[in-house]
Amino acid sequence: MAYFFIFIILKFTFLKNYYFILGLNLYASEAEIKQAYRKLALQFHPDKNASKEAAAIFIEVNEAYEVLGDAVRKREYDKLLLGAPSEPVVVHRDPRYRPKPPGQGQSGSRRRQALEAMRDYLKYAIMLSRLALLFSAVLIADYTLPSKKTREEIVSIKNPREVRRDGAYKLSLQDGEVINLRSESAVEFERGAAITLYSSAWFSVPLVIENERTQFKAQILGSIYGNFIFLPIVLLLTSLLGTFWWKGIEFRFNLGVVNGLLMLLSFIFLRIHNF
Repeated sequence: MAYFFIFIILKFTFLKNYYFILGLNLYASEAEIKQAYRKLALQFHPDKNASKEAAAIFIEVNEAYEVLGDAVRKREYDKLLLGAPSEPVVVHRDPRYRPKPPGQGQSGSRRRQALEAMRDYLKYAIMLSRLALLFSAVLIADYTLPSKKTREEIVSIKNPREVRRDGAYKLSLQDGEVINLRSESAVEFERGAAITLYSSAWFSVPLVIENERTQFKAQILGSIYGNFIFLPIVLLLTSLLGTFWWKGIEFRFNLGVVNGLLMLLSFIFLRIHNF
């Protein structure tokens, strides 16, 4: 029954995903396509399966194999599925005629070459998007899990005039950690005061500082979970799009590059807690 509803949905889509119908991915080999077709054809053949849905599914499976089982039709279908321009096959009257390589003598040849290069490296771009998705999930888990607590002592407090003019105070702790606080929060702390430092569960990124005497808590600035909390969120959204969007070579390739850069930037910000 589940197969039946899937194929009903696919039947009314603009471009059917024949790979999905056969339970394959875009990089399936010829042998894998044949094997998947034989398995499904045997499972849903009307002579083998008497259910009402089997006949409709069998038709879809045959249609998918007619396209993917033919090398020429498969190549054109792959271009349509990935959003690449499809070039019509022209039969010349002269049997000795040999067409020029794609892109030669045509406007936009560089773009076609770029698309071909993107197509060759698309699987690596998708891999980057998947790694970025995993990394963003790790960051979110690190931020949301129960924080670690450590007891520290404030060694010194420097105001913005001594360091910079962005309105942030620098609190130096006993273990050498430097914490940035807003001016309205910094006045609640003093030199020599005992504090509790709350850090993220896995990467020990400072999150909150608490004055043990007054129980006052302040959020720590200048970290990936402080002023730059938007970065893991953006990385999560772009990596989801890069992982699960299935149309357009250029768009998916560029997303992979963007996700790789965002992942690198997030890793740098993760290791530096004092911006």
